[in-house]
Amino acid sequence: MSARKLPDYRLKQKILYIDNTGDNNLINYGDLFLAEGKIPDAFDFYKKAKYSEGIDKIITTAMNTGDTMLYGQAMKALNKEPVLADWEKIGQKAIALKKYFFAKFAWEKAGKREEINSLLKNMEAGSNGNEK
Repeated sequence: MSARKLPDYRLKQKILYIDNTGDNNLINYGDLFLAEGKIPDAFDFYKKAKYSEGIDKIITTAMNTGDTMLYGQAMKALNKEPVLADWEKIGQKAIALKKYFFAKFAWEKAGKREEINSLLKNMEAGSNGNEK
């Protein structure tokens, strides 16, 4: 892969929304951002190119990092409806990574009321215990 520099915010916006950038270039930019760990940026380029393989990579990354918002956006971009088991799985991952608001969101989607109540109690107890 070439040693291309990632575009800054302004150039990224120009490439995505002003220029008539071809799908291959959009995918290449998405790959560059993904390689640098800039997942939301990679998603923007893959989505614009309607590149399902790239969006699938984003879904996998979101599942592995407990990022429920990115997961939901990527599923929507593929016109797929997330299944309850996936919401449960990503919620568990979010808990393991201490991303409690992401976990709460996932469990709301999965209809896991008891888990949400338990999480909220633990979050409240944690914040109360940290106050000085």
